Amino acid sequence: MSSLIKPEVYDILYMEEQYTKYKCLFEYGVDFTDSILDVGCGTGLFYEYLSNLHGGLKARYVCLEPDPGMLEIAKNRSNNPLIIFIRAYGEELPIREESFNLTIAISVWGVLSKVPESLLGLKSSVSRGGVVVVTGYPGTFKVDPPSID
Repeated sequence: MSSLIKPEVYDILYMEEQYTKYKCLFEYGVDFTDSILDVGCGTGLFYEYLSNLHGGLKARYVCLEPDPGMLEIAKNRSNNPLIIFIRAYGEELPIREESFNLTIAISVWGVLSKVPESLLGLKSSVSRGGVVVVTGYPGTFKVDPPSID
């Protein structure tokens, strides 16, 4: 798999926008203390954000990313041996259902294929009362997110 953006320039192009999205999650009171699945983790910016700006990461954290270059940068960004890195696509989550209290897919909406099935998979990854957050880049929304209740 080859990404549209070269992994080595991703942070330069998108860090500010990504950090703005992460800040919104905190403003909405999303809980980051138990278990997090980061679908499309890219270069690991969200892990870095949590670690540096909010007292360190105390949650079980799984990074899922299909691009090997992005995943390598994410691995190098982390000094936490407890983080699990998985090379996989968001459309086919290789995890057990109800394994996380938070699943995020930040800036992933526009690259998901099989959107309804993907959203159902993301929903099934969280336990009862868990939260799923999916965002995209402006202009990538081909359809409105369907109801996944």
